[in-house]
Amino acid sequence: MVWLEGVVHSEVNLEEKAATVQYDPTKVTPAQMIAAIKSTGLRASLWEPAPGQRVQGQGTVRSIDLQKGTVTIDHGEIQGLMPPMVMEFVVDPQEALQELKPGDRVSFTLKSGGLTLTIVDLPVGRQR
Repeated sequence: MVWLEGVVHSEVNLEEKAATVQYDPTKVTPAQMIAAIKSTGLRASLWEPAPGQRVQGQGTVRSIDLQKGTVTIDHGEIQGLMPPMVMEFVVDPQEALQELKPGDRVSFTLKSGGLTLTIVDLPVGRQR
C-alpha cells in the first residue's frame, strides 16, 4: 500500500479483497488518496456515509479541546464504519464537552454530514 502523509490507519482484508484507509483530510485530499492507491494498480473509491446517517460508538475519552469543540476518543469498532482507533470528533452541541474528563467511558451517537462525522449525542450519564 502506498503511504502518504496524513494516513491515520489502514487495514487490508485479503479474504474479502478489500482495504480501508482512514486519513487526516487536513493533510491529504480524497482525490490524492485515491490516486495514490490507484497508482499501485488497485481500485479505489471514496466511501461516503448517507447524509444524516447515525451510528453508535463507545470508548474512552483521551482529551477534550473546548476551543475547537472536539473530543478525542479511543473507541471500539463502529459497526460498518471503522475499526477500533483513537480519533478526534467534533461535538455538537459543544456544551456536551463541559462535564467530560479524560478517562471517562462514553457511549455516543455519530451523525454523518458528507465526509464529516459529528457526535450529536454524548449523554451526561456516562460510565466511569
